[in-house]
Amino acid sequence: MNQQAPPKVRFGASWSTQYRFTQAIGRGLNDLTPIEATVVIGRAGVDGLASGELDVLFSKSLVNEHRYQGKGYHAKGAPEPWIRSIAWMPQEDRFLFAVAPWTGITSFEQIAAQKPALNMAGGAAAPVLEAYGFSYADIASWGGSVSGMEHTAKDAKARYDAGTLDACFGDGSAYDFSAWPWMANRGYRFLDISEPVMQKLEAQGLRRNITPSGFLPGISETLLALDDSHIVFTCHERLDDELAYLLAKVIDERKRDIECASIQVDCATDARLPLIQPSYWSSLTGPIDRQWDERYLGAPLHPAAEHYYREQGYLDS
Repeated sequence: MNQQAPPKVRFGASWSTQYRFTQAIGRGLNDLTPIEATVVIGRAGVDGLASGELDVLFSKSLVNEHRYQGKGYHAKGAPEPWIRSIAWMPQEDRFLFAVAPWTGITSFEQIAAQKPALNMAGGAAAPVLEAYGFSYADIASWGGSVSGMEHTAKDAKARYDAGTLDACFGDGSAYDFSAWPWMANRGYRFLDISEPVMQKLEAQGLRRNITPSGFLPGISETLLALDDSHIVFTCHERLDDELAYLLAKVIDERKRDIECASIQVDCATDARLPLIQPSYWSSLTGPIDRQWDERYLGAPLHPAAEHYYREQGYLDS
């Protein structure tokens, strides 16, 4: 007798923590029903759901909101009403911009006026630069460079030792990305967004993040930055109902496994085994709780996921 082949599930993951989430969720799902899982590495994002390349992925709350509504910086034109959510996971995150002490730079306005040749790592949050009247292309045209870098102390040190870390722009949650404290301990200055510019960014549907004094060494005053908080497990409305239901169930029942899977160890830049005092971090900045909360999803729940949450009494009937 022929047995029905297990359903194929294509998970989109673009960085290490997402891969760890996928492992924990995939194992839990397979315990409920046999699956054939594939992890698609890359940055197809929500477009991968639209094209059918992916079944589920990890997106950001604001991206989903803008694309679902069809307005805001991340929108692609018309609303995309097919975007659905399974659950959100807490990640307080902001975009940080750090400049080396030898540059003498203390503000975005100074970069726009002086047009320095900066060897820069990153490439995130382009609207911040645009609001100040310049772009990444301008940095290159001024004699500088813009290239990618993993946000780890190891990679920051390599760029630093090579003399190519004049500035770095990227996301930094409350606990992850060891490059930021490494640079902070070497006198890098973190630039603040002015209130008028932040209001311009908010007019594009973007959000502010208030980074407190002491968040990193050298941040001695409250820092205004662009917000990039909260991870949302996202799907297309066409996702099979049973699969969507079981994914919501797995995240609910295995939330502590997912939290543990997110934990990573930082061996520092020159540590050798055995480690005496390793440090640990997670991209999650709080426990997974109320993962159905529409305030953080950015797009509606998949009906089958919503059905699961209602069955559990988490949602008002």
